[in-house]
Amino acid sequence: MHNLNIKSANKDYQVNFYKEIDDIIKSIKDKKAFYLIDENVYLFYKDYFKYKPRLVVPALETSKTLDYASNIFDHLINRDFKSDVHLVVIGGGILQDLGGFIASTFCRGVKYTLVPTTLLAMCDSCIGGKTSINHHKRKNILGTFYPPDEVKISLEFLNTLDKRNLFSGYGELIKFYCLDNNIFNIDLDNLEECVYYGLNKKSKIIQTDEFDKGERKLLNFGHTFGHALESASNYAIPHGSAVIIGILAANEISSNLGYCSERYNTNVRDKLLPFITHLKLKKEWFVFDKLLSYIKSDKKNTGKNINMVLHNNGSYSIFPINDLEILETSLSTVYEVIRLRN
Repeated sequence: MHNLNIKSANKDYQVNFYKEIDDIIKSIKDKKAFYLIDENVYLFYKDYFKYKPRLVVPALETSKTLDYASNIFDHLINRDFKSDVHLVVIGGGILQDLGGFIASTFCRGVKYTLVPTTLLAMCDSCIGGKTSINHHKRKNILGTFYPPDEVKISLEFLNTLDKRNLFSGYGELIKFYCLDNNIFNIDLDNLEECVYYGLNKKSKIIQTDEFDKGERKLLNFGHTFGHALESASNYAIPHGSAVIIGILAANEISSNLGYCSERYNTNVRDKLLPFITHLKLKKEWFVFDKLLSYIKSDKKNTGKNINMVLHNNGSYSIFPINDLEILETSLSTVYEVIRLRN
């Protein structure tokens, strides 16, 4: 089985792969362990947690708030947990964001283990140390850098993952292969290798730029329009699928600006479209002015320009875009291509 060692300014940690869920549960022997469990995961696997101290959390963006975090703090305090508590966070990206935020702030930081249960969480968000909650309709506007003490992965969890979330996970995997100019060699039939590929790619970047000052920003490829579409659709478009649409839009912009050939743009588009044809998209989610307001409110855009990661003749760079007409035209083209394909 694969494993990774990741160096961090805060603390080094390991990613370990396990064949079965039972192997993960048996490996956690800490008597101070307290489990934060995704509600959907708990419904399928509750027998594993019969005798574990736990709190079951709805896997909804509305759980990623100060109010909900406050409820969890109250729960930990009422159970008399202190700085020696070991949080075991079992779930997808929402639980990881929230659980990591709780771990980083409770008693000024406590031990925590991540057990990702969705493909997206396994291949991407389980490493890097970013924790976050939403506030006043601003996604991930509050948060910390606080890596877990360990990440434990078993692809057995994917046996109960629905198609919507499976395809969302494909979105982040696709991003990593795009950044390596390797998208035409992705083999999703060998999913464990793909997960390891994504984690290995990300680990190399975050160990060079842990705090998002330089190269790590390239991991936002596809996220400019992706995050905006999530918000505009009220999260009806799942994150990874929104990233795929964002990648299509970014490549369309690159082509229009002459940074990549139309042939490359078309070939990548043809490769990625099958991963989003299951989505039921509404035209109202693609209204440019609405999306632009979400993009401008994104914490990554700190000046007057829209900062975007774009393909540029075989590499990727961040470009400040101030031509809103190109953005609007490119997004409109992508929407029409997806609509006709559906």
